[in-house]
Formats: sequence, C-alpha cells, structure tokens
Amino acid sequence: MEQVLRKAKAGAGCAAMMWGLCAQAGGLDRTGQDLGPLFENGSYLSVETYTVRPRIQGTDALGKSTGQVADDYTQWGFAYKQDVNPRTSVLLMLSKPFGLDIAYSPLQSPLFGGTQARVSSHELMGALRYRWDEHWAVHGGLRLQRTEGHVALGGMVFGALNGYRVDFRPSTEPGYLLGMSYERPDMALRVAATYYSAIKHKIATRENLWPGETRTASTAPQSLNLDIQTGITPGTMLFGQIRWTNWSQFRLYPQTLAAVLPGHSLADMEDTTTYTLGLGQRLAANWSGFVAVAYDKRSDKAALSPLRPTDGRLGYTVGVSYQQGQFKLTPWLSYQRLGSIDISSGGMTLAAFDAESATAFGIRLGYQF
Repeated sequence: MEQVLRKAKAGAGCAAMMWGLCAQAGGLDRTGQDLGPLFENGSYLSVETYTVRPRIQGTDALGKSTGQVADDYTQWGFAYKQDVNPRTSVLLMLSKPFGLDIAYSPLQSPLFGGTQARVSSHELMGALRYRWDEHWAVHGGLRLQRTEGHVALGGMVFGALNGYRVDFRPSTEPGYLLGMSYERPDMALRVAATYYSAIKHKIATRENLWPGETRTASTAPQSLNLDIQTGITPGTMLFGQIRWTNWSQFRLYPQTLAAVLPGHSLADMEDTTTYTLGLGQRLAANWSGFVAVAYDKRSDKAALSPLRPTDGRLGYTVGVSYQQGQFKLTPWLSYQRLGSIDISSGGMTLAAFDAESATAFGIRLGYQF
C-alpha cells in the first residue's frame, strides 16, 4: 500500500503549479491561496518564484490604441511545514495573494491615458493540522495581511475627475482560515475544503482633490477552496480544485469620489469561481510531469471598468518535477487566454479589448527532511 501511495504522489508534482494557474485569475487573485505544503510528508521547506507577462491592448472609441495596459510582475512565496507529533503538524507561509498592475500611457489613448491602478498585498499565515484518525483531519490558522496601493483616473472619459489620484497607505489586519480533509492512503485520495475569512481594512487615504488624510473601508474577500486528488494507477494522479471568491464585497469609496459620484466604487467586481483539472504522471525514477487546465467564467455584466480590461480566462499549465534525494525542483510554464471585453458607459462603447493573453514561468524548490 505504501509503495502505491508513494508512486502516485511521485506522479503528481501538482501542488507546485497552483499559483501559476491563478496568474491573471478572477478578481485580483494571484495565488489561489494554495495549502498544498500542509499535506506534505514529514518536515518540508519550499521557496517559489514566478513571472507573469500579460499582453492586454485595446482600441478606444476614437480609434486610438490604448497601448499595453498591464505590466509584467513577479511573485514569490515561502512555506515551512513541521510535524509536531504523528497527529499534529504546523505550517508557516508567506505569500502575495492579491495584486493589480494596470497603467494606460498618456501618450496613447486620449480617452484613458493616465489611468492606472496599483494594488499589492503580503500575507503571513500560520496553520495547524490535526489528524484524529487515518482518514479525517481538521486544519485552521491565523492570517496577517498587509495591503496598499493607489489609483489614478486620467483621460477625457472621466470629465471633472480627470487627474484624480488617491493613495492608500499600508494597512495590516488579521483574518483566519478553517478546513477539513478526508484521505484514503491506499488510493492516494485526498479531499480538502478550506474557508478563508474576509479581512476588513480601514485604510489611511490621501486624495489630491481633498485636503488632509481620511480613511477608506475595504474588505479583502472571503473565499472557499475545494481540492481533490486521487491516484488512478501507481504512477498517475488526477487532481483538481474549485475556488469561489466573494469579490462582490470588495468596495472602495474614497471621500472625494463618494462626494462627486455617490454610490460609485473604484472597484466593481463580481464573485468568481475558478475550476482547475489536471493530471500528473510519473515519467522515470526521478522525474514526473503534469498538465492542467483552469477556467474562469465570463462576467454577466455588460459594462466593465478600464481598471479591469479582461473578462474570463482559459489557462493551460505544463511542468515537470525532478527529485534527487531530499530535494525536488519543479519548473512550469503557463499560457492564459484572457476573455475580450468592451468598456462602455450609457450604452456607448468607449474601448474594445481583444485577443488578450498572459504567459507565466515559475520554479519551486522543495526540501523534505
């Protein structure tokens, strides 16, 4: 039984690429809040980095190109897992779960030139897992999230708000996670559900059209992950994930914007559900490979914001893992086909974005001891 389980796990190598599947995913999601390291055997340490290159360009209502509006960005993460005793293990993770990098060049579209949005976040998480028998376990923990960013509105479409800028100072607030898992070691089967709480921020805010500093309420969304994996043959594993994120609760109402446009938020997003399905295969004694597909449904909204120039996604990821002794190296490559959209207001199309895509390359180094 143990040999079957070991071979099935060697054929997977799948947890290492979950972050890549979330490049340009729904809302501002960049990692999928993967908990894979918590389920590794023994003590485990990993570091990962990946780079994403979006290609998002449109044409405004005047026939002018918007230019490339999404900047390249690099992500990184760290995880350390330790068994306390045969039933209990702990995990410490540092990641950058959410982010946004959008900028319209002032030298391109006169309708949107100068518009930009930068949002970054860092999260430190500590989790505990307790197995009360061979099959069932619970896990939970605390999260400390730091977020900051700025938004600028530029171009003729914003009228009186053309040139408006708001800076959101760093805000650090706590949250939590709770989950449960079921395992069948003889089948390499694991089903794990994890709930991540919303995190409410009260952000110190400075607007160029308002004297002094104010505060803006913001909520990092709650989410739910359902992860499933099962061995098919001794060297083959099927894995997948369903992730729901409550992005509709994410709102930003800076004081000047609220006064000029009551009820209008700088962020206007819908809830997202991301589906992932993949297959891992043991290729040789030290080698395994995996392929996966990820899907985000297109929004039902007719009009979207210039700060959100994509809608929906179909992503493909391939990778390999090489294990030598206690070390495992996992490089992967991902291509994301992003959904085209029209930005409109009052029934008038202001810009059209077509043929959008993103590529990502990452690598993870894991050490088991």
